[in-house]
Parts: sequence; C-alpha cells; structure tokens
Amino acid sequence: MSLHEFLREDPACHRLAEGAVHCVAPLLEDPDPALVLDQLEEWSTELAARMPLPWDMDEAVERLNTFLFHELGLEGDRDTYDDPRNAVLPEVMRRRKGLPIALSILWIDQARRLGFQAAGVGLPGHFIAALQLPGGLRFFDAFHGGAEVDAPQAEALVRGATRGRVPFHPELLAPTSDRAVLARLVRNLHLRFFRGGDWDEALWTATHLLLLEPGDPQTLKERAVVHLKRGEADRALQDLEAAIHLSGGADAELEQWMDQLRRG
Repeated sequence: MSLHEFLREDPACHRLAEGAVHCVAPLLEDPDPALVLDQLEEWSTELAARMPLPWDMDEAVERLNTFLFHELGLEGDRDTYDDPRNAVLPEVMRRRKGLPIALSILWIDQARRLGFQAAGVGLPGHFIAALQLPGGLRFFDAFHGGAEVDAPQAEALVRGATRGRVPFHPELLAPTSDRAVLARLVRNLHLRFFRGGDWDEALWTATHLLLLEPGDPQTLKERAVVHLKRGEADRALQDLEAAIHLSGGADAELEQWMDQLRRG
C-alpha cells in the first residue's frame, strides 16, 4: 500500500504508526508495515498484562514508561540527532533510538492500545505526547524517558529548542491531529534533505508532504526548486503554476521566476 492509498483509506490517519511507516517508505527495503504492527501488538500484549489492578492511572503511565524506556531501551538520539533513521519507525524500533516525534508516535500507539486517549503535541522545536483525562490534558516527553511535562517545563523546552526566538503561550499545548503529526514527521526529513542538497530524497519528501497537506503552496515552491536542481524545468513550472493558484493571488516574484522558465 502506498501513502496515497493509505490516505484514501484512513484520511484522518488514526492508524498513526502504520501511517508513519508509509510516510517513509522510500527509505525502507521492505515498506510493508506488517512487521512493525506485529511488534507493536506484541508490546501492547505484554504491557496489558502489567497494568495495575485496581486501576491507577499514574501507575499505568509509570509502567508504560518503564517498559518502553527501561526494558526496551528506547531513548532520544542526542549524538546523531540528524540521522534520517531517527524518523524511520522500523529503524527506531530496531536501533532503540529516535527523534522526539518518532518516539512519541510509539508512545501514543502503546497508550492508545491500553485504552488511553493519547495524541501528539507539536511544540516549536520539540514534540511531546498528551493524554486526555477527566481532569484535563497531561503531557509526556518521550525523548526524555516519558517524563511528565507541565506548562513551565514546556515553555523551557520551547525556549531551549528555538533559542528564545519563539514566545511560548498555552495554545501551543493543543493536541495535534494525527495527519498533522505525519506531516511534521515527513517535514523533518524534507528539511534535512533539502538543506543538504539531496535532491532525490527531497523530491519524494516534498511529494509526500503534498499528499498530506495538499493545499500548501510553500511545499509546491520547494518541490519546484527540487525539480530545477534535477534539471526538470517543465515540472518546476507546473508546481509554480499550482502554487500561484493555491495562493489565490498574484506573486510578482513567482511570476518573474515562471517567465524565466518559460523562456528557457
């Protein structure tokens, strides 16, 4: 199944872990998510047997974190943070290390299988998970062993990740849709490939972003640059024309760029 087919079948991307595999399929020798899903099911079966009786939410979260981050050894990759494998779920599960967003997807998957209402939270520069509980949202940082995060700590995470360039406000802690989580996962890879001049990889990441966020003119402009770097002027022109249309108005800089392409 391609990402396009997956999105047609599950447009909201509620099958988050499966979608995360489809999103990075070009980096995988075997893009079939079955092995990943089987492993996640094995994890959840083992976790379910460890849940406290009578039920205690705090104890359940502690056992979830103990299993994922101590017994399985999942951890944030601080040494080779920009390694693309850190965004590739099968590789994260194999290597036991990854980006905040990839670890959060695994944490969310297991929390949901235990019956929690779990979601991602896309902070500027960092990604955490949230549980919707009767008393409100509670936040957990999978990159740091599932540690609970309150608002002041979230502010410190944003300040550190953005070097103070992005002011914190409570609205940043709003849960992110599953589809937006996958888009952010792909964008992490896209930015690395684009900035590194890896145009073959940047082409598929841009295309996957457009599947996930079809109305984004910025990604169309970026894919146009990729096409030009690959010597594909006609395709670049098509993307720029689509970007103009989606922008809903004239863009003098884009129009000039398109004129130059038409003239060859």
